[in-house]
Amino acid sequence: MRLGIIANEFFDPALGRMGGFGWAARQVTRCFLDRPQLGVSVRLLTSDPSALPHGQQRARVHGAPLDLLRDDDLNALGNAGLDLLLTIDYRPNYRPLIAALPTTPLIVWVRDPRSPQDLARIASLRIPGLPDMAPAGVRAVNCSSLGAIFAAARAGGRLVLLASPAPHLADRVASTYAVHDEPLQLLPNIIDLDPPAAARSARPLVIFLSRLDPIKRPWLFVALARRFPAVTFLMLGQRHFAGVGGWEPPSLPENLQLLGHVGEAEKRRLLASAWVLVNTAIHEGLAVSFQEALACATPIISAENPGGVIGRYGIAVEQRGGAGLEMLPELAAALDRLLHDEELRRRLGEEGSQWVRATHSREHFLTSFSALCAQCALTRASPSWD
Repeated sequence: MRLGIIANEFFDPALGRMGGFGWAARQVTRCFLDRPQLGVSVRLLTSDPSALPHGQQRARVHGAPLDLLRDDDLNALGNAGLDLLLTIDYRPNYRPLIAALPTTPLIVWVRDPRSPQDLARIASLRIPGLPDMAPAGVRAVNCSSLGAIFAAARAGGRLVLLASPAPHLADRVASTYAVHDEPLQLLPNIIDLDPPAAARSARPLVIFLSRLDPIKRPWLFVALARRFPAVTFLMLGQRHFAGVGGWEPPSLPENLQLLGHVGEAEKRRLLASAWVLVNTAIHEGLAVSFQEALACATPIISAENPGGVIGRYGIAVEQRGGAGLEMLPELAAALDRLLHDEELRRRLGEEGSQWVRATHSREHFLTSFSALCAQCALTRASPSWD
């Protein structure tokens, strides 16, 4: 089977953006290329010029070809012989690529639909000290054109499916995409971290794993570090946005380090060493960092509680809009509790690890993907997913 994956980012430092959508594209690509016996070839597609270095239209990423297709290139896409399209969520600039293959079955992998309530809260975001400036990266994107794609598919006999790693997102689908009365089926994330057997760090270690952009409110993590000088704080991740509207790291307390983007092995080691992961974002779908931390049996503190995950495997604090500075006392109280209650940390982490292994592995992804392919009347070249 020939699979086309449509996205605007691909989680490669040589290309630029390193967000959750790109991570998802990478995981699926590696899943199939690492197992050629599955009989699935992958081609990565984008119409976003910022997805590749300036002037470049083709690259090889995670072992698969990546093509930047502009309007003049779309006619050739019909000759690619793709059997299935998988979009990483949906963005309006996917539409020409989808339209260029009007009969090819399509799976939309819903990851971060934003309801009007979500958008209103995000619009309230401000960087501390800059009350009159809208931060970079929070502009609302109108994704309602997906509704027209579904309407055209119904009229033309094309099969389009909605799937998600987070079934609780179903109640945001209609208001985000103008798609009504369509089931949101399960397609899990591929969480393949294999945590090392090493013990937790002797000194308390708290981690932030996210982009260092305003929507993640990294300044709250910095402020939290100042309140716990005897605890080591690490920030893992890099920025999409620099300059005007971006977050510029201030002078940092001595117990806090910015590590930037780290490789998979180092990320795994640090998550397994950490006592707690803290998420300070004003909005999340189902953050991959939540599942990666829990895979390493590390509990979480967050104001976002997608599908009740944080309430089960960490401590959920009350979400606040704006800069979120009012959340600091509750964040500090939650962190103090977890740092001083080893039994609670251990229990929450172990239960979270069991949940990830039972729901979001490569095997669970492949089982769900196979079921979706069957609905599309597609078969693989390989007789087995094993």
